[in-house]
Amino acid sequence: MIRRLLVVCQGNLCRSPMAQGLFQRLLPDISVSSAGLAARQGMTIDPVAGRMLELRGIDMSSHRAVRLDEGICRSADLILVMELAQRRAIERFYPVARGRIYRVAEVFPSDVKDPYQRSQRNYDYAMTLIEHGVNDWVERICQLAESNQR
Repeated sequence: MIRRLLVVCQGNLCRSPMAQGLFQRLLPDISVSSAGLAARQGMTIDPVAGRMLELRGIDMSSHRAVRLDEGICRSADLILVMELAQRRAIERFYPVARGRIYRVAEVFPSDVKDPYQRSQRNYDYAMTLIEHGVNDWVERICQLAESNQR
């Protein structure tokens, strides 16, 4: 059963907060958090990413960047990353997380490239991949929950 979902990107400013907001809206009974491999603690969500979420009815204005650590990895039932390289880094630095790390856009399979401080087109493409990935993972998580209740 998945009770704690963690989404990871590099800085915890764009991609992982976008995915976190989408997951929280679609999976209200699951604890969803996000972190960054190289996050600068306490930074607010990227303004472009924040506006994109607001347009979808999601308020992440209280988000503050968190740096990934072993405790955060240990507490997550499922860890979703944006890039294969991030998965490998987490497995190397936090072996306790092995077997629970997948890409958000695993269904494609594709990395979600970092749009930070790039063009709106880059943000739009990242959001599209994240939304499709989130929807796929929500379906998987719900099917898993249903099969556990049988």
